[in-house]
Formats: sequence, structure tokens, C-alpha cells
Amino acid sequence: MENTNAPSCDLDTFSASGQETAIETEYYFFAVDAESGRFGLKGDWTIGTISKLEGVIEELELKKMPINSFEFHCGGLQRFDLSGAWLLYRTAERLRAAGFETSFSGFRAEHLQFIDDVLNIEKPHKSREKPVPALVQAWRILQAYGVDMLNEISMRYLWFLSISARLVATVLDPRRFRLISTARHIHDVGIKAIGIVAMMAFLVALVLGFQGQNQLVQFGAQIYTIDLVSISVLREMGGLLTAILVAGRSGSAFAAEIGVMQLNEEVDAMQTMGIDPYETLIIPRMTALLICLPLLTFIADIAGLIGIFLLATVTLDIPGNLVVERFLALEPMDHFMVGMIKAPFFALVIGMIGTYRGYYVASSADAVGRNTTNAVVESIFLVMVVDALFSIIFTKLGI
Repeated sequence: MENTNAPSCDLDTFSASGQETAIETEYYFFAVDAESGRFGLKGDWTIGTISKLEGVIEELELKKMPINSFEFHCGGLQRFDLSGAWLLYRTAERLRAAGFETSFSGFRAEHLQFIDDVLNIEKPHKSREKPVPALVQAWRILQAYGVDMLNEISMRYLWFLSISARLVATVLDPRRFRLISTARHIHDVGIKAIGIVAMMAFLVALVLGFQGQNQLVQFGAQIYTIDLVSISVLREMGGLLTAILVAGRSGSAFAAEIGVMQLNEEVDAMQTMGIDPYETLIIPRMTALLICLPLLTFIADIAGLIGIFLLATVTLDIPGNLVVERFLALEPMDHFMVGMIKAPFFALVIGMIGTYRGYYVASSADAVGRNTTNAVVESIFLVMVVDALFSIIFTKLGI
């Protein structure tokens, strides 16, 4: 970082100031008057000459001179680097510590830059902040997490109120209802899912039946396998597993479709044309879910009952009429209604989360995938929460 090509400083101007010359060497020009001394640099003040410079400056014994101030001038300086700047600054600092005033004049911008670099090095570092205790850090993290969670909950609550108001408005004014769009979503959400829902419920009933009878056979109570599986399917497994499957299948589709439209600014274009995106994008999907999820739950219940009937008659060698009698003795309509009551609430949760995640997609490349994943996870989690709440309520009511 040497300045090798710059022209030398004006030594004539320095020596023509009317001061009596005291000393002139290869590396400096020194003159004094009654109250001040002027120290002009000459030659090369670089890392290659610093060992010689330190010796000659010490020989001057500047601190013993009967003057008040020193001025350091560029003089006849030819080459200057960070090492020379450090020596010059250190000399000035020692003079200040001894009570002299010091100043710099005549230096070019590149010379001053070296001096600034030295000043930055010599500045005392700020003391490190005291380490924060682990408990305080944990509390701050929990506090930030809690604030974020409250913000998310409030956003979903406002979204729920907005969608609920639009649903009520659509019911009160059927002319606003988009029948063709709703029919398409019913086909996608409901009809296309019948096969996978029925197969899932049938296989779950078989698994529960096999696992249940392996335990009940130890007590000679295989007949109660019918009770176990039938009640489980009608009250819980049929509706819960159907809701989870629909959340993964349709909830993710809602988030992805609306999210892509947001990235392509199609939603903004609809608003510009005077089309309400809620009535066009949200309400048809919500309506389709509210219609299809109870029907899919009913299909899942039927498929599960068929599964336990086949298991009991083929594997457990229980006569078919005895299976039917045992099933009817359970008052199946009560259990069936318990499962069906929860289905519309599951549909609301899935629809709200899926459309919310899609509608508020951020403008980034990975936003659609991230929001689609979050829609599935949140939907399944909230479905489980709603199911748990209903289980507590029904238990308290003795249903």
C-alpha cells in the first residue's frame, strides 16, 4: 500500500517560512522558532526504512525542546506507507502525552488515508457485551415465539370471520352463488376421492379387527371384536381418517391453486375487473368441502362396516346374522350421528386453512410449496384438535 508514483511534497515552501533551520537529514527537515517546531518529512517513510527512522527521531529529543507545539509537514516526502504512518502517528501521540500540541499540514489525500488507517487500528475496541444468561435467552425466544403465534391466530380468526360472513351473505343472496365452479370442486373433492376413502376405511377396519381379536381371543371374547371395530369406525376412525385424507388431498390443492394465482397476479386482475375473489375462489371450495366431507364420511363408515362384516364371517367364523344382530344391539345410529356431527367442522377447518395459506402466499419462488406443506400440516393438526374437543364434550354429555 505504498504511494510510489505521486510527486514529492513542496519542500521549498516549507523551508521558506522564515524559520531557522536546525537539522536536515535524508529523512526529515526540522526547524524551530520561539514557540513551535516544524518537522518536514523527506525521502521514503516505508517499511524498508522504519528501523533507521526510529533511531533518528529519537536523537532529536523533541520532548526537551522549550516550545509549545509541533507541526508535521509533508516536506519532501517521496514514498509513504502504513508503517511510516504508524511511526509518525506514534511520535505525535508521545508528544501530546508530554503536553505539546501537534498538527499535520501539507499531506496529500493518500498520505492522510494511511494515517486514518492507523487511527482506526489504534482506536480502543468496545468492551464486549456481557453474555446473556441462558434462562433469559430462552425466555426471549419463547416470548418471540408467543408473539408470532398470537399474530398467526389473530390472522386466522379474522380470515374465519371474513369467510363466515361471505358464506352467510351467499346463503341470503343465492344469486351470488357460483354453481358451475362449486360443481367442479365437488367433483374434484368428493367424487374423485370416493375410491381412496372407501379403500382406506375398509383396510383400517380390517387392521383394527385383526389386532382386536388377537387380544380378545385370550379371554374368549372374539364376538366383541364387532363392537370394538364398529364403534371405532362410526364414532372416530371413519370421520377422522377421511378428514386427514381430504386435508392432504384437497387442502393442499386449494393452497397450491390459489397460491399460483397470487404469484401470477390473477387475483389482483380479478379485483381490477370488479370480480370478488372471495366469491369466485373461496366460497365454491368451502361449499364443496361442506357438502362432500359428510358424504365421504358416510361412505367411509359403510366401507368400514363391510370390512368388519367380512372379517367376522370369514376369519372369525361368526355367522352373518349374528354379526348383524350384534351390530344392531349397539344402537349404531347414536354412534353414527356422533361421527357425522364432526364432519362439517372438519370441512370448515380444512377449507379455512387451505384457502388462507393460498391467498396469503408471499412473492417468492418457494412460497407455494412451503404454504402447501404448511396447509396440510396445520389442517391435520387442527382436525385432531377439533376431534379431541368433541370427544371431551361428548364424554361430559354422556353421549
